[in-house]
Amino acid sequence: MRVPIALVLALVVGAGVPASSMDVVRLGFDDIVDRAACIVHGTVREVAPGRDADGIPATWITLDVAECLKGHAGRSLTIKQLGVPEPLPDGTLLRVPGIPRYRAGDEVVVFLHEPSGRGFTSSVGLGQGLYRAEPAAKGRAVRSAMATGAPEDLAAFLARVRRRANP
Repeated sequence: MRVPIALVLALVVGAGVPASSMDVVRLGFDDIVDRAACIVHGTVREVAPGRDADGIPATWITLDVAECLKGHAGRSLTIKQLGVPEPLPDGTLLRVPGIPRYRAGDEVVVFLHEPSGRGFTSSVGLGQGLYRAEPAAKGRAVRSAMATGAPEDLAAFLARVRRRANP
């Protein structure tokens, strides 16, 4: 008997986790950098939800890469993330708690895990591994997508990532 992969994923993701909460281990900056297989600074070009070849609800996020700070990425990088932000045309909705949402036009610094055998990846520590750039008094600043802490100057943040990622 073959069990649909979507059912297996739903059971694994939801097994033993209360519907109202999910604990995520708080990671420090060094842990986030060290755990990342790829770190990129870029702009979200496109967010495309749908189903992958196995029928699993997924979202493809395409980034125009300004700089690859760790790992390998070309001028464009597409990541495949489990779940969809809004219901698909057939009504299917799969949202994974803690996985950040992306918006076209956002300038981001994202710390990514190595893709799985099925091509899925996510930011390290879920929302902890995504930083969004925003206007600042002088230039640009970044802030964690989890909106924790004060904004940090973008250039200084990128320099700090480079130092840690390439000692």
